[in-house]
Amino acid sequence: MKKILYSLYTLFIISVLFTGCNYKFNNINFNKNKPNNFYYTNILAKNLTLDTSLKCTALDTNFYKEKNLQDENINTVKLMLKSLNKNNFISKPKDLPEKPIYKIFFTFSKEKLVLNVYNEKYLSIYPWDGNYPMDYIDMTGVPASLNLHSLCKFIFK
Repeated sequence: MKKILYSLYTLFIISVLFTGCNYKFNNINFNKNKPNNFYYTNILAKNLTLDTSLKCTALDTNFYKEKNLQDENINTVKLMLKSLNKNNFISKPKDLPEKPIYKIFFTFSKEKLVLNVYNEKYLSIYPWDGNYPMDYIDMTGVPASLNLHSLCKFIFK
């Protein structure tokens, strides 16, 4: 009798464990292909619009100076994102510098995203813990007043 109860108890525990693991893995996306070239940019734009708890910090990677961005600077980022079209999103360029000149960190209540500013022409956006390659942006055609390289140069003067 003890052996039967022990066997049933063990079988019950194993089935509960496998059910729990199976449930957990149902919510994970195993698709390795990025849905589109502007996937992370959409997440950043959505969070800038909807999330009220935002901390935004810019980092000069040459001197490791750090500055907090003011609301008017964050509005410039929002306007820059609105001015982009599908042609601005590209695959990784061959002439992309190894290291970005500036990094802008966006910390929201549930997510943290990083915007790399390589030069006047190239940007990249990715989350702190993303599954896909970063979004690469060609700034050609974006108004000079919305260029984030110029904004960062202004901030760190």
